[in-house]
Amino acid sequence: MRRARELLVTADQLVDGVGRDIARRPADDLNAVDGQLAVMSGLLRERLVSPAKYPDGASLVNVSTALAGLHTIRYEIHDFLVHERLRRLDMLDAGLVQLRKVHEPDELLNRVCESVVHGCGFDRVMLSRVEGSVWRPWKSYAVTDQEVERTFRKWISAIPEIHLDHLLLESEMVRRCEPALVTDGAHDRRVYRPLLDASELRSYVAAPLMPTGRVIGFLHADYKSEQVSALDRDILWAFAEGFGQIFERAVLLGRLRDQREQVRSAMQTVESVLDDLAGAEIDLASREHATALAATRPARLLHTTRSSKMESLTGRELEVLTLMATGATNNRIAEKLVITNGTVKSHVKRILRKLGAENRAEAISQYLRLTIGQNHL
Repeated sequence: MRRARELLVTADQLVDGVGRDIARRPADDLNAVDGQLAVMSGLLRERLVSPAKYPDGASLVNVSTALAGLHTIRYEIHDFLVHERLRRLDMLDAGLVQLRKVHEPDELLNRVCESVVHGCGFDRVMLSRVEGSVWRPWKSYAVTDQEVERTFRKWISAIPEIHLDHLLLESEMVRRCEPALVTDGAHDRRVYRPLLDASELRSYVAAPLMPTGRVIGFLHADYKSEQVSALDRDILWAFAEGFGQIFERAVLLGRLRDQREQVRSAMQTVESVLDDLAGAEIDLASREHATALAATRPARLLHTTRSSKMESLTGRELEVLTLMATGATNNRIAEKLVITNGTVKSHVKRILRKLGAENRAEAISQYLRLTIGQNHL
């Protein structure tokens, strides 16, 4: 950066102060410096195509030397930016590899902020949730635990919700499903002022979390004393995309485990009922007489109790329970009965409450014991 500034000053002198504004206000970001060097190179090339402006050869040599120096610096900047991008992408991949070993969604959420800091090179990261049109700052992690960080965490825990109106930067991220770069938070009208005051942000990058195509959260990241760049935005965006896929996989695996347990419980119930039927005694009697004898057995008391619970169900609820026993999902039940998925969920809740069941598997178990038992006892 120092060499670039020195060359800008030298080049400005050779073009008679035409590039004075650039030389006096050099940028801090390498991409912006590269742009300034490109403009100054153009001014020097114009002088070279008009050699009459330089009566002596020495001045022409100085312009050529300065132009060569500018091109050298620009080449070094491009080379550094390419290698820096590759280096940070390698760090990012290493961080995501560690998260891929985690299969619990809650643990992933607890570790994501720290993973962004160490895997992407930021000094501080904040995780937020998005629920409809409400934005809720949730967790943060920083490399230092200074007073400003403790104040920021208190603000996060105290603020209930932020409504996403059309003026907020975060609203744009939800609408466009794209990351954001804020280089001057103090003068950017899109920035949420309370966030700026509580965190003492000056510049930051942010990216949406959208594992299924719908924005469910944000990641905000910044440096303690450095300006963020377009590269920082791209790195955070790449991490957010990778994390979204990892989180989605963890959620799906959790649902699969729950479904497997429900199926296992239902199959155990069926097996128990079938074992009871297989071991039941056979009486030599007519069907009417067998039914009368069965009515006097103590085992019928259990079925009578369950039957009373079943009788408390409405006709529609009984239809839903029957389809549940076949393994049908809520969507399938809705299609079969020509009702909405929300209506099916309401029926399922009422069925569980009336039967005193904690879950679908227990309700199905009661249904199978009653229906199979009544058909064979």
